[in-house]
Amino acid sequence: MASREPQTNAALDGPAATRWTIVFVLFAAGIVAAGHIGMLPAALPAIRAEMAIDLVTAGWVLSIFSVTAVGFGMLAGGFADRLGHSRVIFGSLILLAIGAACGASVASEPWMLAARALEGLGFVGVVVSAPSLIAQATRRADRRLALGLWGAYMPGGLGLLLLIAPSLLDPLGWRGFWWVVAAMTLLCALVVWLALRRFASPGAARQRDLRAWLGDLRQTLARPGLWCLALCFSVYSLPWMALMAWLPSYLVEQRGLGVALAAHLTVLVVAVNVPGNIFGGWLLQRGVPRWCLLLATGALSLFCGLGIFSDATPDAVRYGLCLMFSGLGGVLPAAALAGAPLFAPSPRHIGGANGMLVQGSAVGQLAGPPIIAMAVSAAGGWQGGAWIFAGCGLLGLAFALALRALERRL
Repeated sequence: MASREPQTNAALDGPAATRWTIVFVLFAAGIVAAGHIGMLPAALPAIRAEMAIDLVTAGWVLSIFSVTAVGFGMLAGGFADRLGHSRVIFGSLILLAIGAACGASVASEPWMLAARALEGLGFVGVVVSAPSLIAQATRRADRRLALGLWGAYMPGGLGLLLLIAPSLLDPLGWRGFWWVVAAMTLLCALVVWLALRRFASPGAARQRDLRAWLGDLRQTLARPGLWCLALCFSVYSLPWMALMAWLPSYLVEQRGLGVALAAHLTVLVVAVNVPGNIFGGWLLQRGVPRWCLLLATGALSLFCGLGIFSDATPDAVRYGLCLMFSGLGGVLPAAALAGAPLFAPSPRHIGGANGMLVQGSAVGQLAGPPIIAMAVSAAGGWQGGAWIFAGCGLLGLAFALALRALERRL
């Protein structure tokens, strides 16, 4: 099927042939960056026991990445546009490694929070810069597939670190585990530098002054298509992150499963999101309209949420719906991220556009777990979560239809 996606001056023609090596290196950088989020949950009990961290502080340690992304996502994207995406992604990986090394060395909770905040800044720098470089390294015919692959960085990194953490924590302890992640990140930074050292970043505006840079950010914020994509990302990531956060507790407390089995079942739900992202890129490549994928994800949230949280749903069906929501819902990050070059005012605005999407996703990730907790508490049971999923699904449908109208104008 031929693609009928509208084109604007922001759509880069790209090289004559896609540089897949660069695409895969950048994807690996995203996996490593997201791994800094996934390395914490399994280690948190040991950290709390050693530092006497209370539950509230532990919650901030867990959520600091999302707070950083909410606060600095678009600014980081604009900064990358100005300084150069290659420089920013390399420096951000170094920052992640330094943050992990500092975290392995601290002895109190304020310093742990500071180290995690440093990692959060590095994470934001990676995830706003990599999509721009992928767009520049791919020819137009391959770009949507490549950005679909990139969209799998979050579940890929989370799932990988959640999977390997237990086998490293036992022999090394949590501090040794932190040092391993820091070394792995430094190695990734070296690979990124070798891959990108001769790769030009034409979208960078290194010579533009501060006033022009702020003008670029204002122009990016004025694009309603980017707002629709960011809002779609937000109402998708809210229920997805809430499900990932609370599924282990639900399986242990409500269904009596062991902690290890609950963790493995949750990792599987995270992992199926990866092929969903790739499938989304493939569908875009085949010419399926972006708004259709966003519309389908909204409907999926509505349908699956009602079944997952219903007391009448058998456990096997309930878990199947969790897999369906995470797997098929993975098409949304691919569709949204591939839309940033389309709706950005020009190539030099792509970093800021990616930053908007990162902020939209981070708002949902930050709000999801506490909102579900409040709904469950108010309803007196887990069935309260269905209303959150349903509300996000309906909002997703509305934003997808609005995006359809905007795409028809292009």
